[in-house]
Amino acid sequence: MNSQSFSFLHLLFIINLLLLLQSPDASSNPEQFYETCGGTFSCGNAITGIRYPFRGSNSPPYCGHPSFVLTCDDQSNVTTIDIMNMTYRVLNISQTTQTMRIVREDIMEGTCPQEMVNTTLDYSIFDYASMYTNFTFLYGCPESKLPGLSPISCGNNGVYTFPGIQSPGSCNASVMVPVLVTGDGAGGSVNATGLDQVLQRGFEIRWKIGGKACTDCVKSKGRCGYNFDGNRTTCFCPDPPYVSDTCPMASEASPGNTPSPGTYT
Repeated sequence: MNSQSFSFLHLLFIINLLLLLQSPDASSNPEQFYETCGGTFSCGNAITGIRYPFRGSNSPPYCGHPSFVLTCDDQSNVTTIDIMNMTYRVLNISQTTQTMRIVREDIMEGTCPQEMVNTTLDYSIFDYASMYTNFTFLYGCPESKLPGLSPISCGNNGVYTFPGIQSPGSCNASVMVPVLVTGDGAGGSVNATGLDQVLQRGFEIRWKIGGKACTDCVKSKGRCGYNFDGNRTTCFCPDPPYVSDTCPMASEASPGNTPSPGTYT
């Protein structure tokens, strides 16, 4: 066997291994999925009893959508989630309205964003859920180009901030951050003293996946999970077939169908 053929076979082996690791069968048998995904995610007093499409970072991948992985800091009871390679602190989750309020984690560490990246959402699964406005932070601006404006202090750098979306212009970089517009109109023009408070309110987003499919699953006494092969919500049942769109109606009379109160973090 020549080296080229060996490399091709080696590549196929790696691909098959990666696909296997994504599959629920890599860690348990189908009849175990129902029990394995019976817990909820809780972190402190603010985030409790959270189910699919979310899952805890320590739970099996098939128990939640891959974009809805929650991590709990046991010392601070802070919940975080990664969206588009950005870490957000989760302030609130409402599964009734399919909304959550989040704020960039790098803003919680100071008034100005620490990462020079705009706030973006994956609009295939998320959207803004309430009124918001944008703030733009301008970094590395020549003072002569912004006469009469005073920068806010961000570490060793002076940074200018504007309500709305601004291009970098003659500045080195710009970072856009959305903030929640409250009932009193707060979120528009604010001074530097109150800016950190406005930013740390975060903003609300709504998720679009898992709704009807998961509701139908739960009505049939199943538990929602994620099918990596089909990239969609699936249903784990206590009786055969253990993985389906919904569980057979006959299983409604089977014992042990009530979701367990288990919790994972």
